[in-house]
Parts: sequence; C-alpha cells; structure tokens
Amino acid sequence: MNASVPSHAVGGSAGNLAAERAAQRVALSVGPLVGNDVVDLRDPDASAEREPRFDARVFDEAERALIEQSSRPARTRWQLWACKEAAYKAVVRRAPQTVFSPSQFRVSLYAPSKPDGEVSLRGTVRTPVGELSVAVREEHGAIHALASGDPARLVAGMTRVAMDPADPQAPSASLRRFVQEQLYEQLAVEPSQVEIRKRGRIPELWVRGRRRLDISLSHHGEMVAFACEAPDGCL
Repeated sequence: MNASVPSHAVGGSAGNLAAERAAQRVALSVGPLVGNDVVDLRDPDASAEREPRFDARVFDEAERALIEQSSRPARTRWQLWACKEAAYKAVVRRAPQTVFSPSQFRVSLYAPSKPDGEVSLRGTVRTPVGELSVAVREEHGAIHALASGDPARLVAGMTRVAMDPADPQAPSASLRRFVQEQLYEQLAVEPSQVEIRKRGRIPELWVRGRRRLDISLSHHGEMVAFACEAPDGCL
C-alpha cells in the first residue's frame, strides 16, 4: 500500500499515445500477469480520516458512491485502493510506461454467490491498457487484493509479522522468508530452491536457479503479502 497519488503524466501526441497503448494491450495478452497489494487495517495510516479531495482524485464517481453508501466506508475505500494498486503492479510489468493515475484504474467488485474459499470479493479492474481480474481476501485484520490475467495460476498468501522499527530491511527479509515457507507448503518447493531477484525495480521468482516467474510483493504496517505465477506442473 502506498496511498500517495502521483501528479505526473506521460506526454506525447495523441497518435503516438494511441499506438503505444495498442502495443501495450497486445503485451498484456502475452503470458501471465501478477499483481498484489495489502492494507493493514490496524495501521494508523489506514484508520486515519481521508479528506474528500483524496477520494475525488483517486476514485471515479461510481467508486465514490460505493464508499459513501457503505456501512464501513473506510474498509470499502481500502478494498478499492488495493485493487487499483494490485492491477497497476501487474500492468507495469508488460507496459512499463504506464502511469499510476488511480482514477484511471476503474474497479468493479461483487460478492461471490457461493462460498469461494478465503475470497470475499471478485471483480475486474479496467486499466488504461486492458482489463484484469481481481480477487479480494480479508483475514488477520487486513485486505489482500490479487490482480491477474489468469487467476487460476496464482499462488498467494499474507501474514502478520512482528516488525523491528529499527531495521529498515525487516519487512523485506520477513516477506522473503514467508514466500519460501508458502511455496513449500502450497507447492512442495524446497526453500533452498527459491530465490527472489530484482530486474530493475521488478521482483522475479527463480525456482531451482533456472525458472524465472512473475512475483508481486507488498507490505504495509505489520502485514506482508505476495502473489506469484505457479511453476508448471505444480498445480
């Protein structure tokens, strides 16, 4: 979660932008897409009142109506926000010039008609370069949003951990350990065979030193979370 709203935008002629977005839509259709975001509802940042200007900049008219009509507006606000963040993290892997303008990531959510495991909401996010599926999980006093072009291929998890405020590397170290534990628990992949590397600012999951897979990492407050593409043969 990062509830700051960028004010910059990508310049260029209308023709160039149209051609670029068309190419980005093609890129979104190639291979899996993975994005996730977590919001710790117990963190003071999540419980603080948001000014109307924040909602006006971040949410479109339909999303603001959902927040205003909700019996728990703060919870609804962060569900929508987490979906936007997760979708952006997925899209930027294939379309790196995409700017995170939150109001341009439009969220539609619905409650599943039948029990759906840990998922409380499903829906879509319409992004400037295509549409993604999203799922929202809630547990441990937190919201976890997952965005993907193929939700059936996702492995994901979140947990609450004790953070050392004096150690700025604590969230990253805790998150990496959690990923290793979850891949072993869910897919029987030995921790020694799992490595998370960075390509620029984009994390990648390497399995057995040779399989490079998409992974999305997030942390907020005391929560750490991830979503990744499952290696072939593990689902």
